Amino acid sequence: MKFALVRNPVSLSVFFSGLLVFSPAVAGAPPAALNKTVTLSWSTSGSGKRADGTQMSFSNINTRVIYISSTGRTFVRMQLRGRKTSRGHERGPGEAGSRGGNVSLQGNRLVGVEAFASGARQYIATFDAAFTSCSLSVIDAKAGGAKIKRRGPDGSMFELDNVSTGSPSCSIQSGNAFAQ
Repeated sequence: MKFALVRNPVSLSVFFSGLLVFSPAVAGAPPAALNKTVTLSWSTSGSGKRADGTQMSFSNINTRVIYISSTGRTFVRMQLRGRKTSRGHERGPGEAGSRGGNVSLQGNRLVGVEAFASGARQYIATFDAAFTSCSLSVIDAKAGGAKIKRRGPDGSMFELDNVSTGSPSCSIQSGNAFAQ
């Protein structure tokens, strides 16, 4: 089976190479990363069709709030906002399923992978040595000639003809944003 990234020639197998090292608890997380909340956001836009075949265009805002506990465990709050609707999920360490995806610390990078009905997304936040600032990259991927199929903000399934990501932002703060 051939894989291709949307708007990028890198193979999906390379895209998922880090997936094998994911674990619910982050063993050996850098001490500077502990007890921090990371907030990631980006936009997605494109076109496709609804399950009933009607054409549509979309523009969404994606947010991930990730708390790295004092023991290195990650907690994720995901939100997807569209023009008129939004949806969200929370996921703690060791919880099964793709809601919120898999998140792991790999040195000075926080790597998240989210599987869609068809296709996937990877986001990588890269931190400075003191874990006080970060930058974000986001890639949506599809398998070979298959189209990305994923749920929109209203929970309906969509098949995408094209998708692009933009406006990535990353911030980090001390403490647990979920406790506030």
